[in-house]
Amino acid sequence: MKKIPVILLGAGGVGRALLQQIIDGRPNVADRNNLEFQLVAVADSRRWLYTANGIDDATIAAIIDRKKRREPLGEERPDVAGMVDQAIADGHANGILVDVTAQSDMEPALNHALANGWSVALANKKPFAGAWETAEPFFGNAAVRHESTVGGGQPVIATLRYLLDTNDAPTRIQGQLSGTLGYLCQRMDDGVDFSKAVAEAKAKGFTEPDPREDLGGMDVMRKVLILARMSGWQLEASDIEVESLFSKSLSHLSVPEFMAASRSLDPSMRDRVQAAHEEGMVLRYVADVSADGGKVGLQAIPNTSSLANLKFISFTTTHYHDEPLMLVGKGAGVGMTAAGVIGDMIGLARELF
Repeated sequence: MKKIPVILLGAGGVGRALLQQIIDGRPNVADRNNLEFQLVAVADSRRWLYTANGIDDATIAAIIDRKKRREPLGEERPDVAGMVDQAIADGHANGILVDVTAQSDMEPALNHALANGWSVALANKKPFAGAWETAEPFFGNAAVRHESTVGGGQPVIATLRYLLDTNDAPTRIQGQLSGTLGYLCQRMDDGVDFSKAVAEAKAKGFTEPDPREDLGGMDVMRKVLILARMSGWQLEASDIEVESLFSKSLSHLSVPEFMAASRSLDPSMRDRVQAAHEEGMVLRYVADVSADGGKVGLQAIPNTSSLANLKFISFTTTHYHDEPLMLVGKGAGVGMTAAGVIGDMIGLARELF
């Protein structure tokens, strides 16, 4: 049985789901792949728990419970490069660094891990969506997997790899890539004011703690930029026009202040929804990108189209030129995202170890 050392960065919703799936999936992973993930470290933003010989499942379960209660982990953590160095010093020459955070500036740490024989599996989009100069080393790298950066565990990245491998590269990529923004649009179809729909989504846990993280469109932009770069289009974020659903004047407010002030956006949103309805359309937040650049924002879609109420990604290619290849599904939730990361870990273990 091959044991694969793992360092996990992030113990929030996705991190906890991943830890539980590691425990629950041990028999299946062992039976199908003859390997075991040996979790040597779990780190949150400030602290970590490290055990050179591997953290046992009872302790992993305790970590899950502790982080549900927002309690800290063991001791003050080193930086990520220091974590990898510690594992290597303790005999783990090869392993997998897993990043399920939304942390910026992770590129140096990831490069350090790769340079020292480790692989990386990420749900964190930011290393792939920064400046092309820093992101380029992560594309086409056999030691890097990132299925859950787009589609929340749907096989979006795997499908695009298949198209590229079969010399059928996309010429255009489109989709509704945010379940949160899709929910808001559907609620506005029902006559609910924009501000109330945002409040509902926040209360249900559909948005980030600060809803502006979703409403600004940057998360959708990062997803479609990742797909574009995989397709060979060396675009920068500035090449994709992004429509924010809130005005810049609301950017400096606290979250409670923003939630109150968002009522000022209701009249203009109501007018846009009404104008679309009068044309037999509905508004949806859509991404559209090609080699020349892209656009992310509200777009009118015929209300009779099945795409009006689906979260989808479509690839127009040489073979799929008259009817795009489409992936459809909810593609959201911590469980699905964690499953995508587990799949990446298994893929890395199969290919590299």
